[in-house]
Amino acid sequence: MKKYFLPIILAALLLNTACERWLDVKPKAQIEADVLYSREAGYKDVLYNAYIQMISSAMYGCEMTFGLVDVLGNVYTYVGTGEYTYARDGDYTNAQLETTINNIWQSSYNAIANINSLVENTRAADPALFTDDNRDIILAEALGLRAFIHFDLLRLFAPSYKMDPNAFAIPYVTRYTNQITPEYTVAAVIDSILVDLNQAAALLHDTDPIITGRQITANTDDGYLLQRRFRLNYYAVKAVLARVYLYKADLPNAALCADEVINAGKFPWTRDDRIVVTDPTVRDATYSSEQVFALHIPRLSEYTANRLREEGLNSSHLLQFSNADVEALFPTADDWRELFAWTAPRTDQRRYNTKLAQPEGYPDSLANRLPLIRLPELYLISAEASLTVDPEKSRLLVNELKAHRECDILLPAAATADDTRAEILQEYRREFIAEGILFYYYKRLDADQMANIPGNYDKTRYTLPIPAEEIEFGNRF
Repeated sequence: MKKYFLPIILAALLLNTACERWLDVKPKAQIEADVLYSREAGYKDVLYNAYIQMISSAMYGCEMTFGLVDVLGNVYTYVGTGEYTYARDGDYTNAQLETTINNIWQSSYNAIANINSLVENTRAADPALFTDDNRDIILAEALGLRAFIHFDLLRLFAPSYKMDPNAFAIPYVTRYTNQITPEYTVAAVIDSILVDLNQAAALLHDTDPIITGRQITANTDDGYLLQRRFRLNYYAVKAVLARVYLYKADLPNAALCADEVINAGKFPWTRDDRIVVTDPTVRDATYSSEQVFALHIPRLSEYTANRLREEGLNSSHLLQFSNADVEALFPTADDWRELFAWTAPRTDQRRYNTKLAQPEGYPDSLANRLPLIRLPELYLISAEASLTVDPEKSRLLVNELKAHRECDILLPAAATADDTRAEILQEYRREFIAEGILFYYYKRLDADQMANIPGNYDKTRYTLPIPAEEIEFGNRF
């Protein structure tokens, strides 16, 4: 019996005021498709809107990073009294939590629907509409984003590849249509993701300024290709490929893709003088030079205020750490990730992580950044993927990451593969707080234990429930 998905299709593209610099919009932002796709600006606008959708609080602006996904990974010691409590305990039937989960699903597939419209129209467009390499770059970014969002949906709403590659998973939607799309198996979704990502990489290899070295200024095509770190650039696509191959346990390809990003030299380690400063308004708290792909989120301060600040506006969502847990996580006193990313212990011995804090006066070059992929993850992917074939390479990669965080407790030359593997887990826990990474690490390994949770972890909690409406209207059972 087939299972299907009914995608959310927009009759007209909804553009917020941030997009107006690209296109003069009609009243109420209603744009006919034939008008939208009659000139290059329309294609740019649809792509820009995809990033706008991704920065919503339902997606990477909160829940798919430092919010729900990090709660699922048991990153925080305390999670308030709202739906995060139910998420931490695995009670996915709670009505508030259901709403949060459903919003992730709906917002993600909504974004995918608009991306599919862009993919179809870009492929069919007259190349003469586009400036220079813009057609290939727009198509590549759209394909990459489609794969990126589907991959996170797969990691949230389906069993892991290691658990059961043949399990029914989610639809991989590639058409802009109101027709239902069949549900794929985990393996089939992975294969579709790899097709899109490899096509994107091939298109970007000879066109993306981040790899070709083409000089872009604010006057070049109105600066459209500036700030490639805020777009799914060539190396970001290769980094996502490294993630996907590791999820599939294709270790050689995972290491190959990760090493390509590492060896490119485009994402240097953050310098001491960018971190070791007393003034938080000039501290590069998110390690911006190491960001392979990040989002610019103008409302980041608002989203974190409800969760990651002492003066949080809604105590039911405050995400806090105990002082004891922080000290246990960082065994060396000089580690930057402890020295420069936390509030001081309060009288109740609770602390807040300040990585995403937006202090008053924060410069535009550092403000409102939320990293989705950073250089340290590529080091850890390569280290894990190389463990069985080159354990010394793995050890050195982990030690290089630790050294660039002033962590002086390094893996010794006599370290075993198991020692290195255990340290990789600890580095995931230290490095990616508030970035939505740790949960996926545990799930990929089908781990039966999770840090700070006594006893065996109930692995049924790795899979979020697909929304009830989707089950009803998509004929799921």
